[in-house]
Amino acid sequence: MKKKRYIYGLMGGALLALSSACTDLNEPVFDAIPEFGNTLKEVNALRGSTYNTLKTYWSANFMYLQECGGSMAVTPTRVGGDWYDGGQYREFYMHSWTSQTATIKSAWDAAASAIGTCNYNIQLLEESTVLNDTEKASYIATIQGVRDFWIYVMLDNWGNIPLVTSYADRKLPSITPRQDVFNFLIKDVTSLIPALPDGNQNNYGQFTKGSAQFLLAKLYLNAEAWGMKVEGNAYLKCIEACDAIMGMGYTFEPNWATNFGITDRSREGILTITFAESDTKNANELMKRTLHYQDNYSDGAGYSAWNGICAQPDYVKLFDKNDLRYQGTFRIGKRYNKETGELLMTQQNDPLDYTVDFHMIAGTLRDNTPWGDVVQEAGARCQKWPYSTTLIDAQGNHFHIFRYTDVYLMKAEALIRSYGDNVEATRLINEIRQRAFHNDNNHIYQSVGLEEVRLERKFEMAWEAYSRQDDIRFGVYEQGAWQASECPRQKGKYLELYPISQDAWQTNQKLEQNPGYAPFH
Repeated sequence: MKKKRYIYGLMGGALLALSSACTDLNEPVFDAIPEFGNTLKEVNALRGSTYNTLKTYWSANFMYLQECGGSMAVTPTRVGGDWYDGGQYREFYMHSWTSQTATIKSAWDAAASAIGTCNYNIQLLEESTVLNDTEKASYIATIQGVRDFWIYVMLDNWGNIPLVTSYADRKLPSITPRQDVFNFLIKDVTSLIPALPDGNQNNYGQFTKGSAQFLLAKLYLNAEAWGMKVEGNAYLKCIEACDAIMGMGYTFEPNWATNFGITDRSREGILTITFAESDTKNANELMKRTLHYQDNYSDGAGYSAWNGICAQPDYVKLFDKNDLRYQGTFRIGKRYNKETGELLMTQQNDPLDYTVDFHMIAGTLRDNTPWGDVVQEAGARCQKWPYSTTLIDAQGNHFHIFRYTDVYLMKAEALIRSYGDNVEATRLINEIRQRAFHNDNNHIYQSVGLEEVRLERKFEMAWEAYSRQDDIRFGVYEQGAWQASECPRQKGKYLELYPISQDAWQTNQKLEQNPGYAPFH
C-alpha cells in the first residue's frame, strides 16, 4: 500500500504536491517525487524538491513583506487602478495590513508548505536504505537546514508560530511562543553543523556549514530587537558566527556586480537560489514585477512586464551618485527601443522616463485614505540583476539569500553594539565602500557608528529582502521613505509582527492571532 502524502505541517492537513525541479547541483530533473527515496536518483530528487522551496521566497512573497513593509520599496497604484489589488500594497506602505491581506496569506502558505515539504523529505530519507550512515546524516542535515531557514523566516515575520518538526506528528499544531522557537533554532542549527557539507564552490546552492553559521549570526544579531533572552552576549555570539564564516574561504568579490550577473557564480554566495530561465514554477519574475509594460523593448527581450514595484523615493536619494551601486541598483531615466533607438512611450502617451520622485494624481484618492494613483513611469525600478535579451517568462540570475558582504555588515554592527569597538567595524565598512567607490579613498570613513552601518546596509542590500528587519533593529520602522506621499504609517510595537493568516486559522483553529490584531472569528 502506498503512503499518503498529506503534509499537515503548519497548513494543518493541506495536500502538498511536491515538485522536484532541481537547482544547479547536476542532478536529474523529475516530474514527480519518488515514493520512498531508495535509489540515488530518488534521494537527489528529494533534495532537489527541498531546495526548490526556496524559489517561493524571492522575488515574490517575502520581497514584498520585507522591502515594502520596510523603507526600501513600494508598489504604488498605477493610473487606472493597476496594482491596487484591494488596497493590499497601500496597506504595506501604511502599515495597515490585516489577517486578510493577500500577500501576507500567500507568504504564510509558502513558508508553511516549505516546512511541510522538508519534514516529509526528512522522514523519507530516514527510512532510505541507499545511503550509508554518514551520507544519510549529511543529506538529512542539509534538508533540516533549509527547514530551519523557513522556521527563521516565520519567526522573523510572525514571531509566535506553530513549530512543527516532524512529518509523523499529524496533530494540528498550536502556537509556540517566539522565545521557544528562537531557542529551538539556536539549538537545532548548531547541532547540524558537524554533518553539513563545507561552505565552498563545490557545494554551491546547498545548505552548508556557512549557511548554518550565517543563520546563527542573523538570529543573534536580531535577538535584542525581537526581545529574545540569550545566555551570554548575543552580539558576541553573532561575531563568533561571522568569524567562523570568514575562516571558510568565502571571497569578497572585487567586482560588486558579480554577485548579481546573468551567468556569474558569485563566490559570495552562502545560501543561493539557483534560478533558471527555463523555470516554469516559482520562477524569478522580477522583471515582470518591476519594469514597465513597454520596457522589454529597451532590453531587446520578449518578456511582458507588469509595471509594479519601485523604490521609495527618499531611499534612492540616500545614495551618492558616484557610488557604483546607485546605477547598479536602480533603473532611472528615459528608456529607448533597443532596435530602433526611439523613445518609448507609456499608455498615456508620456515618455517612459523613470523618475525618482513621484506623487499621487489629484482626484484619485482611494478608500478615504491619502493613497491615490501615480503615473505609469513613476519610480526607480530594480536594476540590480541585469536583464538578458533572452528573457521571456523567467530570469536565470541567481539570488543569494545569504551573501558574504552581509557577514561584514553583521560583524561591524555587532562589534559596535557589543562593546563599542568601531576600529574593526570601520575597517569592514570601508572595505565595502572602497569596492563601491572604485577604491577612491575620499569616500571611506575615519570612524563608523550604528548610523553609518545602517546606511551602508541600505546601499548594499537593497532589494535583497532585509529592509523591514533592519528598520526594526535600528528603531526606524515607523519611518517610510516616501514622505511626499503624505501617507502616514500606523504606529505600534505590535506592527513589528505581521498578523497570522486568516486562511491558516480557518484550516487550523488552534492558531491564535498575534497581539494587537483583531482576534480570529
